[in-house]
Amino acid sequence: MAYQWMTHISEGGCHDEFRQSPRDRGPATRAVARAAHRRVSAPSRDRRPSARQPPVSLAEAVGGVRGVVDGAVPTAAFVAVNSQAGLTAGIVVAIAVALALVVLRLVRREPVQQAFSGLFAVGVAAFVASRTHSAEGFFLPSIAKNAVFAAVGLLSLLVRRPLAGYVMAALDPRYANWRRHADTRRAAVWATGVWIAVFAVRFAVQGLLYLAGEPGWLGAANIALGLPLFGVAILATFAIVRRLAPRQPAADDDPVADGGPAVEGTVLDGPGR
Repeated sequence: MAYQWMTHISEGGCHDEFRQSPRDRGPATRAVARAAHRRVSAPSRDRRPSARQPPVSLAEAVGGVRGVVDGAVPTAAFVAVNSQAGLTAGIVVAIAVALALVVLRLVRREPVQQAFSGLFAVGVAAFVASRTHSAEGFFLPSIAKNAVFAAVGLLSLLVRRPLAGYVMAALDPRYANWRRHADTRRAAVWATGVWIAVFAVRFAVQGLLYLAGEPGWLGAANIALGLPLFGVAILATFAIVRRLAPRQPAADDDPVADGGPAVEGTVLDGPGR
């Protein structure tokens, strides 16, 4: 009689056992085995992410246009007031505007994550400006942030772990296995390159204006390289991903990755063979 070694993967963990080979079972035994297989495998299938699950867009993940505006309006207010009433008034108005945006989002029951992030960024910028006693200092944290982001993105390319691939997987489960496919790896590299370029341009332009002591132009560059450049980068990222790596199911043909209940091993000959 032939026996078959099987490893069962279920909610309770893994266990091995020898089972009678299907060819030695009677019709009733095979029917019972099929019913048991369906009961074990159904929960595993339910746990898999559906390929039809609507993905989260990159724009939604960062708060969309509203999120970018929440970060840009306090900066514009600072530049305008600083040029007319001085540094202290500019700092006060920038913080007040950031607080007003948070209250506005709360009253309208809109997402407040980006508004709070903008308030925190304005608070840090205001602190640096007050310590350096210069309007240019208000933009110093943003310059440093762009330098760090560009460096981290470049490092991810050097170690062959492009950050855009992880972002793709986080926003859309159909890219969960992006590293297994050459097209998704290539798309991740190019998309990461786009965002490295964005952060590098911001760092270079604002850094030069900071060294030149031009707070007015710094504010203009901060706004111009904010929402407009952000929109261009989003469009470029979508175009790259759709062109080089159309969406595919996250699960491959691997039964373990698919949550399959059993992995068959070799057929062993029992004593009755």
